[in-house]
Amino acid sequence: MRRLIHRLPLDVRAGQPLARLIWLIAGLVCALPAVAGTLTVEVLDIGQGDAILIRTPAQKVVLIDVGEAPGATMQHLQALGVRHVDLAVATHPHADHIGGMTSVLQALPVKVFSDNGLPHTTDTYRRLMTAVETRGVTYRTAIAGTVYRLDDGATLEVLLPRGSYLRGTRSDLNSNSVVLRLRHYENCFLFTGDSEEPTERALLETDDLQACGVLKVAHHGSSHSSSSAFLERVRPRIAVVSVGAGNDYAHPGPEALGRLEAVGASVYRTDLHGTVTLLSTERGVEELKAGRGSQAPLAVELETPFHQAHTGSVSKVLQKRPPESWHLEVAKPEVPR
Repeated sequence: MRRLIHRLPLDVRAGQPLARLIWLIAGLVCALPAVAGTLTVEVLDIGQGDAILIRTPAQKVVLIDVGEAPGATMQHLQALGVRHVDLAVATHPHADHIGGMTSVLQALPVKVFSDNGLPHTTDTYRRLMTAVETRGVTYRTAIAGTVYRLDDGATLEVLLPRGSYLRGTRSDLNSNSVVLRLRHYENCFLFTGDSEEPTERALLETDDLQACGVLKVAHHGSSHSSSSAFLERVRPRIAVVSVGAGNDYAHPGPEALGRLEAVGASVYRTDLHGTVTLLSTERGVEELKAGRGSQAPLAVELETPFHQAHTGSVSKVLQKRPPESWHLEVAKPEVPR
């Protein structure tokens, strides 16, 4: 506005009718509210496993897990027109979370890959890490305190694991799942991988775990997760279970579903509803669309404060760095060499 006024001729600024008209139009334009961007979170229907797609208003793409079948997630990505991935996260190295990641790395430019840093002995894991290195994808170990700044004010923060891992649990790989919190305006999404009760206890011991309106239910609704204490702290309005129809594990378990119901969460399941899509704007999580069910408008109002952090740099392939915050500013990521 100051530049516009500065460039106007002297007689126009002096109050001429044309000047008043220009001033009025410029003032109205400046007074218009900014159009809120829409951030999309999709829990993809890929059977028994997890695959979560986040797309920001500026079309940055984050992929959290990919399920087991090599082509299942890629079919969804192709159908949705996804042509690159800015950040791919493997919450832990079980096949139902990383089985399709190598296919994604081979088919699309992926800028950054992150996992919990715990190696696994399977061929699936070895193929994945080989693809990360040979495709020239930047690797980062997920460490609590790392904050990824996306766009439109959105941030993705690592809550777990911390510097040391949980040991001696029922499943150390599950218990050390990468836990992520996405914030966009006042909307909060919590992604928990296959976290179990030891993970939840570790989160409850800190002030990091706060109310969060949308929860990706841990471990496909297993009875080993979603404890009452954890759910009482998070108080989700929406809970999404990524699970395969007729799976061999009887997921989701009645105990976990009962605890979710006790805190008043609306539960959506990929085995019943198909891909679950959540749209986040400055007005809240406004709309939920389930691929096999009806569309239901939602309004989620949260009180979680927005997390501020400084920015830093991105590490090189397979180089570990301390927690930091950094930008994912690439609209069109470079094709890996």
